[in-house]
Amino acid sequence: MVSIYKIDNTRLTMEGKRVSAELRGLSTDEKPTTINRSTIENGSSFIEIDTGKVYLYDIDSETWKEI
Repeated sequence: MVSIYKIDNTRLTMEGKRVSAELRGLSTDEKPTTINRSTIENGSSFIEIDTGKVYLYDIDSETWKEI
């Protein structure tokens, strides 16, 4: 289960709402691309609590990239 740690900077764009988010979850959890029908903003983070891997969201490719 993914936990939302922090949400900041909700903004409205031509495509709809975007939110910056800090997310935590297991490596087996699906990394979300939306939260409550709002798109996750470029640079949002996801930390896998069981592996320690950190991912940042790339809105252009709509994927999570490991850093």
